[in-house]
Amino acid sequence: MYFFMLHIHKLVQFLELLGSTFGNDLAPTSNGIEVIFSIINVLSGLMLFTLLIGNIQVFLHAVLARKRKMQLRFRDMEWWMRRRQLPSRLRQRVRKYERERWAAVTGDEEMEMIKDLPEGLRRDIKRYLCLELVKQVPLFHGMDDLILDNICDRLRPLVFSSGEKVIREGDPVQRMVFILQGKLRSTQPLTKGVVATCMLGAGNFLGDELLSWCLRRPFVDRLPASSATFECVEAAQAFCLDAPDLRFITEHFRYKFANEKLRRTARYYSSNWRTWAAVNIQLAWRRYRARASTDLAAMAAPPLAGGPDDGDRRLRHYAAMFMSLRPHDHLE
Repeated sequence: MYFFMLHIHKLVQFLELLGSTFGNDLAPTSNGIEVIFSIINVLSGLMLFTLLIGNIQVFLHAVLARKRKMQLRFRDMEWWMRRRQLPSRLRQRVRKYERERWAAVTGDEEMEMIKDLPEGLRRDIKRYLCLELVKQVPLFHGMDDLILDNICDRLRPLVFSSGEKVIREGDPVQRMVFILQGKLRSTQPLTKGVVATCMLGAGNFLGDELLSWCLRRPFVDRLPASSATFECVEAAQAFCLDAPDLRFITEHFRYKFANEKLRRTARYYSSNWRTWAAVNIQLAWRRYRARASTDLAAMAAPPLAGGPDDGDRRLRHYAAMFMSLRPHDHLE
């Protein structure tokens, strides 16, 4: 007993010394409860400090492992590009894309990790990861949980680097892309030397021709062609629905997609419809200005033959030409 109390007294002196190092002068005590309380405090502090060191080591190990993984991927990519003798311009584009993709996903291929899980578990995980992203898309507002679950299960994340073309005019539309972050530019040629441009941001989508293709009756197997070229202005993150997945959803939930409210929403956020409407408004305004100037000239002097009438005729011709490029509505 005396030996045990001697060790307790030494421990109390150690606590006094430890406390004095932090500016707290502890007076030794022989009260058993106070001694036990001090021992518990010291042991708890040591345990928490050990846990902190362990968490720091785990974090550093994860960071170093991710960095090592990135270095290995970049090294393999460089070796492959040298072996295939790619030109320097293509190599720079590949390096730029890899850097931006790595910064966006932090090296974690989430879909690859969960693809081998059971279907029910995988669906629940993808719903947890993607549901809030899907709800950011105005086209999916108001849809019930069953449709959203099927959409989340078939989503595929995409990353676009700045300066890259997402799809070119005339190419078959193979997926419907929903933008979450970043900006894209739509370029649509109207007539010779006349090009209409439109900027797309978060909440917008492209490839709405695919929605019309899925709901068209009778169904045509040939994929629709893109009516514009979409180029990434700044690094963008998005998710997409491939053509077979979108067709599956529209076939099984046609009652929800074939309604007037969805058509108005799709028209409002569609880049094709926005470009079509903007150009027609501009043409109508120019025709109005041309008629107004013609009326003022007629009030001042007799109109010259072939003058204002030719300009008005050309504007009518351009308007009629562009009206023929009216986007196809999926309910028409």
